[in-house]
Amino acid sequence: MDLQELLDNARRNEALLRRLQAFELQLLSCQTWFDFLTLLLDGLPAQFDLDAATLKVCDPDGELKAAMLQSLDLEQGVLLNQLEFQSRVPIIDAAPIAPPPPWQSGLALPLLRNDVYLGQLRLYSTNPARFQGGMATDFMQHLAAVIAACLMMVKQSEEQARLALTDPLTGAENRRGFERAYQREWARGQRQYHVFAMILLDLDHFKRVNDVHGHGTGDRALKALCRTLKSVMRPTDHIGRLGGEEFAVLLPGCQPDQLHAVVNRVQQAIRRMTVYNDLQQPVPMTASGSFVSLTPRPHQNLELAQVIDHLDSYLYQAKRNGRDCFVSAEQ
Repeated sequence: MDLQELLDNARRNEALLRRLQAFELQLLSCQTWFDFLTLLLDGLPAQFDLDAATLKVCDPDGELKAAMLQSLDLEQGVLLNQLEFQSRVPIIDAAPIAPPPPWQSGLALPLLRNDVYLGQLRLYSTNPARFQGGMATDFMQHLAAVIAACLMMVKQSEEQARLALTDPLTGAENRRGFERAYQREWARGQRQYHVFAMILLDLDHFKRVNDVHGHGTGDRALKALCRTLKSVMRPTDHIGRLGGEEFAVLLPGCQPDQLHAVVNRVQQAIRRMTVYNDLQQPVPMTASGSFVSLTPRPHQNLELAQVIDHLDSYLYQAKRNGRDCFVSAEQ
């Protein structure tokens, strides 16, 4: 190799190092899953002339996927198509790999943080000469180490944000968290004429449960209600505790002709709910509620409080009808 080739290689390496440093600074500024995944899966290929990047993530209990689904709305959730969540990801060394079609070459990089194996980053190119055996991967391994560190930082940041928006007793979203979910869904509906639905409900005779069986039983009933709702809802649905025994459910993309079936499923699940008092005696539970479909339009602005007030009047109608029923608020 002559002097000119050495100089050219040095310049290329220097330019690559500058791009890596700039990209790392962008990664370090990410605080949400959306920002991190967008930068990694879309920004990384654009920055380094690649055709695709994917992640294989170790997620044995499914908590990471659930956290991402909770953080991302339906539009943003398409990013997860470029992720594989696996209970166990084989430990690898950085090396070229045989890529799936239509890519012609690929590179797999391990994601390690404090000796904890988090998964793999895979880079693909349509250029068959882009990733070859014997190539130096020092720069990309360094980048993979930064990505692993940032993945853990974003996970911690999202967890702290989630706790601030979560009801500590039930694990449902608190009023502030549910308000944020509603505002995001309303804004998406304005862009896409996208329909969503809401259900408002509370437990019947809850005050009597507290008075007769004690507040410990009441707390168990609220936690059981939240678990029951989660068991019949999709991961992308939002369950919020608005106060006391009043809960709301937001269902993105739920069509009006689907809503009655969803409400019936919720009602039946609550009827089957098992709650025991301090003497281990079963306490029957039912709920009353109301439901409505919403289709935001451009230049509309319907606040969550207005929707809740509207649903409240029909919830009280359900109470007057004898409880253990749900009333449509479509009118």
